[in-house]
Amino acid sequence: MPQLAHAGTTLFLKRWLRRPFAMGAVVPSGRLLAEEMARATLQALIGRSGHVVELGAGTGEVTKALLAAGIPANRLALVERDPELATFLRRHFPALRIIEGDAARLPRLLSDHHVAPVAAVVSSLPLLSLPSDVVNGIVGGVFEALPRGGALVQFTYGPTPPVPRAARERLLLVGTHGKRIWRNVPPAVVWTFKRSAAA
Repeated sequence: MPQLAHAGTTLFLKRWLRRPFAMGAVVPSGRLLAEEMARATLQALIGRSGHVVELGAGTGEVTKALLAAGIPANRLALVERDPELATFLRRHFPALRIIEGDAARLPRLLSDHHVAPVAAVVSSLPLLSLPSDVVNGIVGGVFEALPRGGALVQFTYGPTPPVPRAARERLLLVGTHGKRIWRNVPPAVVWTFKRSAAA
């Protein structure tokens, strides 16, 4: 889909120039990072039914990888706060459910759009650059929406886990991660978070 990729990159750059700290990167997720996000999501879905909710779907780079990995369109629900990006997603992914809204209100958004049950959440949100109260609201909402054993798949460009220690301790989360993807711009790591057995 070269035309989609070009259109997506152009729109992403335009949105970044307007609101750089909200976008988190200058370019959309690269193919290798998107494929690793999809691989981690498939791993999290083993033996689980329900929806896959993608937060911060942007221009759909991770969405394409999730679909290519075999996740059916009727299992995917995309959450995007930016109206222009949400319109882009509706145009290029007409078979998917696109929810325009703030991920910090995730349980309410999913309830309003009858998205249940949720098997996994995939996030491209720039958690490390968001205020701590916003991050706490997003991560808390994710694990309010997820059943026991459900996973949050989240990438980061930083050297530390993208979910802050205080939130991990409060929610009793355990994180695992893959190798750093050096060929992504910038290099990134995919993390998977679940509640610990003691939660």
